[in-house]
Amino acid sequence: MTEQQTLNNFPLVSVVTVSFNCREFLRKCLSSLVRQTYSNVEIIAVDNGSDEDLETALKVEFPSIKWLRLSSNSGFAGGNNTGILKARGKYVALINNDAQADENWLSCLVAAAEQDDKVGAVASMIIDGNNPAILDSCGVIVALDGMSRQAMHGIQSNTALQKQSVLAFSGCACLIRMSALEQTGLFDTRFFAYCEDTDLSLRILRAGWNIITAPEAKVSHSYSKTGGAFSLNKVFWIERNHYWVAIKNFPLPLLLLLPAVSMWRYIFQVYAALRGIGKIDAFVSTCGVTRLILTLLRSNLSAIAGLMPALASRFARQQGYARSSAEMRRLILSLHAPMQEIFSGNSPKRSAVTDIANRFSKESL
Repeated sequence: MTEQQTLNNFPLVSVVTVSFNCREFLRKCLSSLVRQTYSNVEIIAVDNGSDEDLETALKVEFPSIKWLRLSSNSGFAGGNNTGILKARGKYVALINNDAQADENWLSCLVAAAEQDDKVGAVASMIIDGNNPAILDSCGVIVALDGMSRQAMHGIQSNTALQKQSVLAFSGCACLIRMSALEQTGLFDTRFFAYCEDTDLSLRILRAGWNIITAPEAKVSHSYSKTGGAFSLNKVFWIERNHYWVAIKNFPLPLLLLLPAVSMWRYIFQVYAALRGIGKIDAFVSTCGVTRLILTLLRSNLSAIAGLMPALASRFARQQGYARSSAEMRRLILSLHAPMQEIFSGNSPKRSAVTDIANRFSKESL
């Protein structure tokens, strides 16, 4: 096989993983990456302002890794952007430092992307690292207030799924075509953390690319080991950033629904907290009612303060859009998340799981 044939069959993939402390999680992640069966890979590890110099701690064990060290924590968005800007591949793969990839992960992602030149990104099957029998996600679904949630969350990880179109990928583990990023731009660093992958996904879709899942591309994720499962910072970022997702990307008819849909979600979450339903009860128990309410107020004020930059970003790329507003509206409505899934924060009931699983497994691309 000639060198050119090798490059055609196995295009270079740049894998970026960002770590803020958590050396042992990063060690496990890097160990899974150097064992990949895919042959044309560069691995870029971004030390996102850790207290410890991770390169010094791990470079002997992983001599082939390219290291980048930032002076301070620039969040998921900034850390990954730093790595992507140094990437040389046709594709860039992202993986959280608290995730471990199956040895065929990259091979499956690239195979899915190479089947169609219009695939802009591929989502992985992410298994719950704390309970391997359960699926954390396979793609991301988006609600009508810009909130996102893991698609297929809570179903059995051995459920047979086919490649499907989705609205968004999870930045925890995915593959993105570099030419799509060149067209749409990178992660919005104003998000810092959470929802920035949904924002980028919707921009990729609006630019005319497609996003699909690759259920064979498996990753085990120890959920929120870096950011914390019940963190007030997490509440702040999510509650602020979902507004920016909608403002930047939703077609006008859906954007006009944003205040009503958001208010309805808050009303339901108060009800859920009073009844002890879903993850909101765990947040209240961990963080306290007063601190949670103050965080929600802060997040809404911050969302308002960032309104003009979000609108400016919305209109800056209007001429580069390949999908019309009407096409985006139909796409979002056909694949959006039912609000009850966002409300509950829990795995859907068995009947709902069955319906969702059947839809994803039967509706092939």
